[in-house]
Amino acid sequence: MEYTEPCPMCGRYDGDLKEKWEKREKEISQINLILAGIHFADKSTKRQLEIFMAKYYHGRESLAQIADDFNISKITVKEHLDNAIDLLSDLIKSL
Repeated sequence: MEYTEPCPMCGRYDGDLKEKWEKREKEISQINLILAGIHFADKSTKRQLEIFMAKYYHGRESLAQIADDFNISKITVKEHLDNAIDLLSDLIKSL
């Protein structure tokens, strides 16, 4: 980051507002991701949410392991996970 001298008359530094707005843009981006998560929890099916959480929150790596946990096939797990990711991606794009 390049240094700019403050105004000798008022002491104002033009970079202050720029840095503030850059920080604010990051905060707004994070807020939008949280909102997308809330909308995802509302709009996804119960099974999509359970499988998504098993994979990304609880850290289950294997689709076979998730399938065993829910007594469903790996193909069904993959379909629910794909649908959940598609829904979440669409929600993020809409915000």
